[in-house]
Amino acid sequence: MSSWKALFMMFLTTAWAGSMQAQSEDDLLCAEKERLMLRLQGRANSGTAHGYDIDYYRCHWQVNPKNGPYLKGQVLARFQVLKSVDSIGIDFVAGMQIDSVKQGAQHLAYERNGDALYVKKTGSWSPGWDSVEVFYQGNPSNSGGFGSYAWDRHMTGPVIHTLSQPYGAKYWWPCKQTLHDKIDSIDIYVYTDTGMKAGSNGLLVEQWVQNDTQAVYHWKHRYPVATYLVAMAISNYAEYTQYAHWSRSQDSMPMLNYVFPQFRTQSQIETRECLYMLRIFDSLFTEYPFKKEKYGHAQFTWGGGMEHQTMSFMVNFSFDLMAHELAHMWFGDMVTCGSWQDLWLNEGFATYLNAIALENMRGVDAFELHMRGLRFQVCSQDGGSVFPKDTLNVSNLFSGRLTYRKAAWVLHMLRDQLGDEAFFQACRDYLQAPDNAYGFGYTPEFQAALERASGRNLDTFIQTWYYGEGFPYLNIEWKQRGKRMTLQIDQQPSHPSVSLFYIPIPLKFIGKNADTLLRVYPDQLSQQFLLELPFAVDSVVFDPHIRVLAKATVKGQNLDALQAEPFAVLPNPAADQAALVSKSGRLLSAQAYNAVGQLVWEAEPADLGSVQVDLPLSNWAAGPYWIRVSDENFVSCVKLIKKP
Repeated sequence: MSSWKALFMMFLTTAWAGSMQAQSEDDLLCAEKERLMLRLQGRANSGTAHGYDIDYYRCHWQVNPKNGPYLKGQVLARFQVLKSVDSIGIDFVAGMQIDSVKQGAQHLAYERNGDALYVKKTGSWSPGWDSVEVFYQGNPSNSGGFGSYAWDRHMTGPVIHTLSQPYGAKYWWPCKQTLHDKIDSIDIYVYTDTGMKAGSNGLLVEQWVQNDTQAVYHWKHRYPVATYLVAMAISNYAEYTQYAHWSRSQDSMPMLNYVFPQFRTQSQIETRECLYMLRIFDSLFTEYPFKKEKYGHAQFTWGGGMEHQTMSFMVNFSFDLMAHELAHMWFGDMVTCGSWQDLWLNEGFATYLNAIALENMRGVDAFELHMRGLRFQVCSQDGGSVFPKDTLNVSNLFSGRLTYRKAAWVLHMLRDQLGDEAFFQACRDYLQAPDNAYGFGYTPEFQAALERASGRNLDTFIQTWYYGEGFPYLNIEWKQRGKRMTLQIDQQPSHPSVSLFYIPIPLKFIGKNADTLLRVYPDQLSQQFLLELPFAVDSVVFDPHIRVLAKATVKGQNLDALQAEPFAVLPNPAADQAALVSKSGRLLSAQAYNAVGQLVWEAEPADLGSVQVDLPLSNWAAGPYWIRVSDENFVSCVKLIKKP
């Protein structure tokens, strides 16, 4: 969807569910992040002088979607003061009303400075454990309908939901907004209409009816959580629970689903696939990081998904969207990028784990087709690095082409070059490292884990593919005579930031009754290789199993076959250019016919009389053609394959 209004209109039609299945991949890949313009006015650190390490929040939020977006809250924060300070800082936007700030029954003085709230105490805040409670209310900014706090409608009722990545938490609740300090635990109490259900982080430990019109939902979360991953969603949800069974043990875990009532039947079928995804990721990486609590989904009216810890908010339950958001429970939630420049460790992994889910559930062909599609999109432009040079540049930081797809391809090539055993061991080591697990992770730490697992130095790889821009263009020419195969490989980097891409070149050599897959490893921009092959080669295919991020053209000829036939089309198959060659005399006539027998080309008189004529392939559709040709000695028919 290009805007919130367009998405809103889709919800008002009965065709909503089907049409959302066909949304673009940009929407599937956490599309909300590419459009959060207002949330990118700061960096990972808010600029507020906090002065403490956060330990615990107890949040009481009163919301009723039936009556509008109004929010009334009280948030108690328990923290450890690091050194004596006059005031402690809390991130909270100026547009929200503060009723009071207390410590127990005592009112505390405070002042506001932009989007910071500074709370004072008689004397000073001394090192050690302390707490404050903020009472507030107002209409939180919704950033045009898809930002940190949104009030909306679906086909059968209203909904309120939050989405705080990357800098939106302070727009709807007073908190410490940072990528350096996670909340150790949190209790969330949502007060809402009795006809509503409220979803949030952790376990629903109790719910009760407060009075004739108000119900209370108490969610308890006892794992460290980044501030932007705290969330709530309230609507007239239909609820159902499915259970994930693990490959490592006989235990099971609930997967709780809050869906719009009109989609319950369809959703119950679709979300079953997520149970298999849980098993796959749990077995390949670490055990599911929040196994003592739950995983779940809450549906919301936004064109994508968001990986709120233990409960992803989803616009629908398509395969790709479920896989992507689930993958974030490991890469993004259990280990959160330590800076927005390391965002690829969240999004690149989630994008690649989507492909891994396809590989395990739909087969290798689906996996390779998916990676081919990602490669096509990455190579649609010549420049761009996975490393964002400026985290305030929205199109760069949350670039679907770079932070998501190219980052996924970097991981794919690491897996291919290091092997599955070393790659997955490195991922597990990165996730379980004491400073990373349930904390924050950085690119150098991931590189170190890869190097320990593989025994290889990856400085050149990281410099080329993470910091460097672009990809290689490859021109591959082959000739065979007898068993001797000559390969000429020329590389042109698409961007001057990289002088040479050191990559393996997988090539499949195909003959009439045999084929083989070989890799060559150029270390120069222009390099020749001599190979011995025991069979006659008819064609050569670059990277048949989709392992290299590159664009390549391949052409060549078997000189023995060329000598044996009176006519040849070179190269064959061909994409844009080819020539018809006579080896026994001057060409007298030549015509090309497509698969249904239509004449698509005939040689001009001026082109005849020589031993070679060019074929105008750029104007021909992809597919098979037959060239009827005669010279002074022969009349023959040559088959040509026109490549896309």
